[in-house]
Amino acid sequence: MLLHFRNITKNPFLLTCLVILPSLFQTSCLEEEAEGLKNSSKEEETANNNKILELEKEITLLKWENSRLSLKLRSVDGAALVRDVQTNLWHFDVERTPYTGNAIENFKNGKPRAEASFLKGKRDGVARYWHENGILKLEEQWFDGKEDGLFREWDDEGQLLKALRYKRGELIEVLKN
Repeated sequence: MLLHFRNITKNPFLLTCLVILPSLFQTSCLEEEAEGLKNSSKEEETANNNKILELEKEITLLKWENSRLSLKLRSVDGAALVRDVQTNLWHFDVERTPYTGNAIENFKNGKPRAEASFLKGKRDGVARYWHENGILKLEEQWFDGKEDGLFREWDDEGQLLKALRYKRGELIEVLKN
């Protein structure tokens, strides 16, 4: 074997082949592996882009459906809502069924005074109240008749006075008092 190795080292061509060929083979394999990763990465990126496009189309459709549904929501004068003492549910005027829809009130000058949403007689969604000068006074978040989210209060100049966070009707955080 030693004799054979000495013969190879004396022959520059064989020596070059022994040194260069393995490194060329290794480089070739690494390039193929890198190319495979690039292809799978490009396929992944294409799949992700397609998924994003699908989701954007779905969002557009849902926004359109939501706008159609909002047209069907009933909207009444909030001053005509009454709360049933026994059930604690809100009703519109003399109707004896729990109210579902929006309630809106305005000041005599036409500026908004209050707006709130109700579902089956319970507050549900964002309720807003304004000062007579048009500055937001209160903003509350409700879910199924319970405080759920931020409750904020401002003075008539727009300075935040109070900020509270609720979850399922329970105060969980005082952000500003």
